[in-house]
Amino acid sequence: MLSALTNYLQHQPAANNDTSAQQAAPASATPLADSESAETTGLYAPSQRALLVSAVATDFDVHALTSEQTSSLQTQLQQYGLVTATDLNAFSLINTARTELGDDETLDAVAILDDARNQFSERGTAYSERQQIIRLNTLMHNIASARIPQ
Repeated sequence: MLSALTNYLQHQPAANNDTSAQQAAPASATPLADSESAETTGLYAPSQRALLVSAVATDFDVHALTSEQTSSLQTQLQQYGLVTATDLNAFSLINTARTELGDDETLDAVAILDDARNQFSERGTAYSERQQIIRLNTLMHNIASARIPQ
């Protein structure tokens, strides 16, 4: 399978190897400003998912969730379509940990999911549950990394 994939990739044209576009550009064209060139050539355009994760990150610090924020986070993730109904089963780990804390204490959702991932074999976690935890853990890490420190 690896050799088939390698063979396929070797026969694909390189992205920066488009000579027809280079020849079509006039020689006297003035270079665009950095911001204009990035926008017009599409070198980087954040995905819809990245924008949604960034929006969630502005509202929630997944390393310090309060009691009210835990349910609000779950609701917002569902509304934005960042978690599926089956992935919400993994959210039970966060909700269970929330019940063990006082109302004024904060919860680190990333640490809870990291701990759950590290204990898969010890707990005998089923494959489907592992996949749910992995997806939610990745999402929480993405939200944490998108958060701008204040």
